[in-house]
Amino acid sequence: MKDPERWTEWNLRRASVVRIYECGDRMVVLSPEGEGHALAGDSAALAAAVLSFLEAPHTGAEVLAHVEALAGAPIERPEVIGELLGLLLRGRALETPAAPKPARAAGPRLVLGLTGAAATMHAPALIQRLQARGFEVRAAATESALRFVRAEALEALTHAPVVSAIWPEGQAHRVPHIELAEWADAVLICPASATTIGRLAAGDHASVVAAIALATRAPVLVVPSMNPAMYAEAAVQRNLARLVEDGLHVAHPARALEVADAPATRTPMLGGAPPPEVVVQLLEAIVRERASAVLTQVPRGAAGWDRLYRTHAAEELPWQRDAADPDLLAALEREGASGLSVLEVGTGLGALATAIAGRGHTVVATDISAAALEQARARAPASRAIWLCDDITETRLRGRFDVVLDRACLHLLGRAEAERHAAAMTRLIGAGGVLIVKTLAEPAAGVTQYSSATIAALFAPGFALEHEAASTLPGPAAAPAARLFVLRRAGARDPAVS
Repeated sequence: MKDPERWTEWNLRRASVVRIYECGDRMVVLSPEGEGHALAGDSAALAAAVLSFLEAPHTGAEVLAHVEALAGAPIERPEVIGELLGLLLRGRALETPAAPKPARAAGPRLVLGLTGAAATMHAPALIQRLQARGFEVRAAATESALRFVRAEALEALTHAPVVSAIWPEGQAHRVPHIELAEWADAVLICPASATTIGRLAAGDHASVVAAIALATRAPVLVVPSMNPAMYAEAAVQRNLARLVEDGLHVAHPARALEVADAPATRTPMLGGAPPPEVVVQLLEAIVRERASAVLTQVPRGAAGWDRLYRTHAAEELPWQRDAADPDLLAALEREGASGLSVLEVGTGLGALATAIAGRGHTVVATDISAAALEQARARAPASRAIWLCDDITETRLRGRFDVVLDRACLHLLGRAEAERHAAAMTRLIGAGGVLIVKTLAEPAAGVTQYSSATIAALFAPGFALEHEAASTLPGPAAAPAARLFVLRRAGARDPAVS
């Protein structure tokens, strides 16, 4: 609890959720435990004014000044304001403001499949919890599911149409179940009725929900929800076992109320879907497990890299570092303290580009992954870096740069791609300009190791190797050995380029 003697220093705001009601001249403040404290008359009016003022964060001293301004005179007993703030704090009507969170980039893409189980009525709450955890959600529903929840409610939450048919009317050239199967990073069927479970076990694509789950290469979590007698049926148990054998993830049921029973006779029975928070935990564990497996191989193409950045937290990426590598900054510093035209290839989450832009250079930061760039913008909203989606092996960039930086991009390219990379550098770097490349020096799957001889041969005759040094490639958990190469473009630098 805060020191009551220092209430003027408290920094407070109205809580997101308050347990308060008013009636007549009374205001009742309930604690989370349900204990009530009633305020009446002037005290209720004062509390209402304070709560209104604290919709934005303010200190206790600012609250006092605000109340005195409303009253038109000094408060004779200012400690009354401190007592009121203490009461509202104990009732959790006020809170200490948390540090502002950075803008959130899109997270994993999830297709939520809804079926004709009664628990579908809870789908809006499940969607909101998934979105709060960073998932981008689209909904697919069987015709039976839409008896328990309106499509309009789902669309209002997801800002995307609900897919409920294999061939929607008026869209003859679109195959929505294939589109969503390819779009998804994960598929969640919750609740899963006995009918849908049977379709999945038999490979029956007749419903759009089953078709998406069967066609996708993303992990699928099936959450059964049905009457206990149905759940215990031998056929249902055989079907669930078949789903597990086929590589789908099947959640264990919870004890839940059977809505077929009269309200007064309902008791928890095994067979229902777990609560939304438990379902989300299971799903997150599955996504993390799949993401860990993906990290063992180099993604191919923009779609592969997008999926990697959507499904991994920054601290899970072995090459990600929130600070720029000192040796890269030092190599750049030797070319000029500020005012250079710089291109960073494969910027990822943008730590290096942000640092360079902060030193007064003009920075264009590119990456093949639009998802990575979206996160880079969100992590550094005030950065002056220019973020562009571009594949350096098929670049659309024009113009000339003083310096190009490549931190751990070149070594992921195959031979033909590396040659196109080198051709792009020859075109994009002005005479006398510099290419700074850092590559892994340790063997790793999908990584090409470069020596001074092989790097010089790749970029000849347009560049000469000027400097090579031992380095590291710092990440969140380790800093494997690397090599730093500095190559100079032939010719004298054109002053106009700088």
